[in-house]
Amino acid sequence: PPKKDDPVPRMAFTPFESGVGGIMIGLSAALAFLVDGKITGISGIAGPFLRGLVFCESWTEGQVWKGLFLLGLVFGGLANLGLNKDFAFPKAFAYHPLRYVIAGICIGCGTRLGRGCTSGHGICGLPRFSLRSWIAVPTFMAVAGVTVAVTRHALKVDVQNPWKVAATEAVQWKFPVGALAVSAVFAASMFKLPAKIRTYAAPLVSGLIFGLGLGCSGMTSQAKVFDFLDVGGTWDPSLA
Repeated sequence: PPKKDDPVPRMAFTPFESGVGGIMIGLSAALAFLVDGKITGISGIAGPFLRGLVFCESWTEGQVWKGLFLLGLVFGGLANLGLNKDFAFPKAFAYHPLRYVIAGICIGCGTRLGRGCTSGHGICGLPRFSLRSWIAVPTFMAVAGVTVAVTRHALKVDVQNPWKVAATEAVQWKFPVGALAVSAVFAASMFKLPAKIRTYAAPLVSGLIFGLGLGCSGMTSQAKVFDFLDVGGTWDPSLA
């Protein structure tokens, strides 16, 4: 975990924890596709669902599926917050609130223009050999890396560390292994449930596993994501 007195939290190289988290995210995507034929693109799930709520649209089968998946995603995040907080949700960067607002707007616009995000394109699109995803993923990863290079090293807006590969530390295996075991049991049980129950249980479980995987991998940590993109500074290859 990051040092508590570090003004800019830095994460260690965590191949085991991040690898287990990646397996869970892949398991979630596979479960959603095999059971319901759905793609776990978070922006493609959250956007239409929230739009339907705002405009009071009728609750179709697809809308129910999206709502249950997002509910499971929240449950997975809460599990990480309660049991894996130091790793999944370390201290956030002390940016001005306006910067966070602008960043959120840019992310929303980017996912709309790109017709997908890292989950839809990266996790689901690449394995399906989608040409659009194979163009989108290298593009937004390259732009993200350039953005970090500019803010940290060119403009020096953000604190930078000298170039090196992040060091490893003692593996925190208990929560990732436990979460993976629970996820595997839940996923396997979906194929044994009656169809009517599975209709509601599968998206909830898929979202839960996805949320657990995000926290276990470190994708919910600003520091880990920034340091993964910062190949010119203290690079953390965990998310590779």
